[in-house]
Amino acid sequence: MSTDELSIVRQIIAEEMEINPEDITEEMSLEEDLEMDSTSILQVLMACEVEFNVEYDPEDIRQIKTVEDIIKSLSEW
Repeated sequence: MSTDELSIVRQIIAEEMEINPEDITEEMSLEEDLEMDSTSILQVLMACEVEFNVEYDPEDIRQIKTVEDIIKSLSEW
């Protein structure tokens, strides 16, 4: 995982949730720590698809629970 990927994902989440990107860590749970609902998670993943030129399979989306999971999913492409 590159720090660039982490930085971009943090920025995407921060914009969606209107929080400071510096407050977001890799270990954070999307639902519990960041209080994201399924719509917010999908918005973030759609922004990642555009930013990183990837495409998520619906099965993959169900497996993403943390910020780190997003980063790992990007490195699988």
